[in-house]
Amino acid sequence: MKRTGAGRLRPLLAAVVAAAVLAAWPPRAPAGDAETFEAAYEAARAARKAAAAVGFEWRDTKKMIRQAKKLAGKGEYAKAIELANRAKRQGDLAVKQAEEQETAWRAAVLK
Repeated sequence: MKRTGAGRLRPLLAAVVAAAVLAAWPPRAPAGDAETFEAAYEAARAARKAAAAVGFEWRDTKKMIRQAKKLAGKGEYAKAIELANRAKRQGDLAVKQAEEQETAWRAAVLK
């Protein structure tokens, strides 16, 4: 059986569409690596130290940093990076809290 013009193009068109779909498919983000973790870890440590320096270090920040280091030691970089980023956020927020409380206490105490 001889294919007609449109019949010969269908398999080619299907292959082109399949290739386009696969090319546009978003690749999976890398789970994380040691270098990315080290950067996140150092940033978290710096943020925690800044919070401690102003006397507003939050209770769990140091624990989170230690846990992130343990996870990285096991090769679970994605979880370790996420935890280090959360610890950094806590440190940053603690510094912001210290700045806000520098003046806010006056409004509550002095009348």
